[in-house]
Parts: sequence; C-alpha cells; structure tokens
Amino acid sequence: MTIDDYFAAIERGLRQNIQGGTVEEPITCLSSDDYNGLIRCRVFFWDHSYLDLYEVVTTELGYPVRVHYAYTYIREGQRVFRYDNAPHHPEIATHPHHKHIGPTDRLAPADQPSLSQVLSEIEGWLEVRHPPACPFVF
Repeated sequence: MTIDDYFAAIERGLRQNIQGGTVEEPITCLSSDDYNGLIRCRVFFWDHSYLDLYEVVTTELGYPVRVHYAYTYIREGQRVFRYDNAPHHPEIATHPHHKHIGPTDRLAPADQPSLSQVLSEIEGWLEVRHPPACPFVF
C-alpha cells in the first residue's frame, strides 16, 4: 500500500460514510515519498459542529501506521473531545495515546481510536440534538 492509496481510501470513506455532514475542500494530502505523508481535513455536520482530522501516516510495512494523529470535535465553539498521541502525558496508562474531554480539557486514558470509532462517537453526540424538522408546511 502506498501513501496515495491510503489518502484515497480515507477520502472515499469520509465521502461515503459521513451522513448529515460535508467534507471541507480541499482535503490536504501531502506525501514526502511513496510511503509517508500527512492528511488534514475538516468535516462539518448538520448542527454546525465539526471534526478536525490530522494524521501523519507511514505505509512502509504494507499497511497504514498513524505515527501522529489528532481528532478534535468542536461543537458550539467548544471542544467536546480530542484524541491524540502527543507524548506529553507520560502519567497516563495508555501513553502516548489519550483523550482530552470537554472545554476544561479533562485528561483520560484512551487507546488509539480508528476514524470510524471517532465518527461513531460523534454520531452519538448528534443524536442528542436531532436535526430540526422541515419548516415548510404542505
């Protein structure tokens, strides 16, 4: 698998699986060679919340390895959560993987999530606030 294959799979997956949302254009995909690169994008949801996705990935082993990542979900101008693997919390049992929760940035241990796990968590937040009913009367 090349890094371009990975980029294409992420783009395709986002476009096919984001319900009630849109991927902001352009998606930034930068490769340093055939097997290493980064992807960055923002996904907007129906309630104006959004996900910022950032991954530095290598595919040198034939499959993607996320060397660095951050998935930040923002709602009503406040951070709801951020998963990342910045190595600045060695006291966390899942170091370097961890989760920041809420606007107070409460720290929690967390395994490295897949993008689909992050999107499922966001779907749970979106279900709390159903989309508004159609304002048109027929």
